[in-house]
Amino acid sequence: MAVATLVRLSELVDALAEITGRIVWSTVSTTDRQGRPRTRIMHPVWRITPESVTGWIGTRRTPVKVAHLARSPWLTCSYWSPEHDAAFIDCRAEWAGPQAWDRLATGYDPSTLWPDGPGSPDFAALTLTPYRIQIIRGADVAAGLPTPLWTAP
Repeated sequence: MAVATLVRLSELVDALAEITGRIVWSTVSTTDRQGRPRTRIMHPVWRITPESVTGWIGTRRTPVKVAHLARSPWLTCSYWSPEHDAAFIDCRAEWAGPQAWDRLATGYDPSTLWPDGPGSPDFAALTLTPYRIQIIRGADVAAGLPTPLWTAP
């Protein structure tokens, strides 16, 4: 098991950007009213700088997702590659308005899913504010090196 070392956000943003950019699709987990996890595959779009990380996810307000986030606004975005490179981003999720459309468009064309644009009846978005980020590189774990971990102040 890899040992984590606490780092400043600026020390892991390059690795975070590389992993999220290479893997793209994230396993996103929420919890139900009994604390049981539920996962789905989603495409977060991240704005990553040495000072902050913010994400947006285009989605639909399904009954399950709405209920889970109403009970607990916390979720995890997990990225994994066959080389065992991974990023785990624990976040607070909040429903965002149509202004999130432009943020999503920096990562992909959301009109492929919502042809009527941000006014599409089933378009919704989440804003993600990370409070914990961990980067794991398979080669580092194999070499016994610690993995960088950042937590919000």
